[in-house]
Amino acid sequence: MSDVFYTPPASALNNSSAKTDPPFFTVSQKKLTVMFIITSGLYGMYWCFKNWSHYRAYSGRPIWPLPRTVFGLIYLPSLFYKIDGTLKEQGKGRMPYWAASVAGIFILTFAPHIVGFLIGFFAALSGRPYEGIGMFTTLAVATIPLLLICLILRRVQSFINLLSGDTEGRSNGDFTRWNILWMAIGVVYWIVGLTVSVSMTQAPA
Repeated sequence: MSDVFYTPPASALNNSSAKTDPPFFTVSQKKLTVMFIITSGLYGMYWCFKNWSHYRAYSGRPIWPLPRTVFGLIYLPSLFYKIDGTLKEQGKGRMPYWAASVAGIFILTFAPHIVGFLIGFFAALSGRPYEGIGMFTTLAVATIPLLLICLILRRVQSFINLLSGDTEGRSNGDFTRWNILWMAIGVVYWIVGLTVSVSMTQAPA
């Protein structure tokens, strides 16, 4: 009788350990909301990167998170599809209307540019000089799409947290020093960006 015990292949061991980790990035909806809005959506790129990194480790597939983050909108349908598929795989239901969520993010991302184009177009069509859109309209165009995108991401995150077994996202609900630093940068960006936008939309003297 051989005294050599059977050792499973390393790939099988790696895959087994990967399956015990969360398939996607766990974060509390509160933290996601604050970070996304204050950084003017920049946290969304980090969110995408972490989700693809987690999914690569979970699935064992040769996925490159960085390109899928840089071209985030292109790969967003694939990410949401994989979240929905993993829910089904684990018997935790599904993520209804994930395709509609993707479409909503697409439309809202380009909405400020579309609104700006239409305002300029109709001003030129009427033959009247462009007099700016005012501070209130500038704020609305800048913030409303961002807030609506955040609402969609909050919904998606609720399904991700369900997959991780941490529905409240308490394992990643505190703000780190890096989070605070990025929030400070985000506040400066908002102040400078809005100041420049308002000054550019004022009627010429």
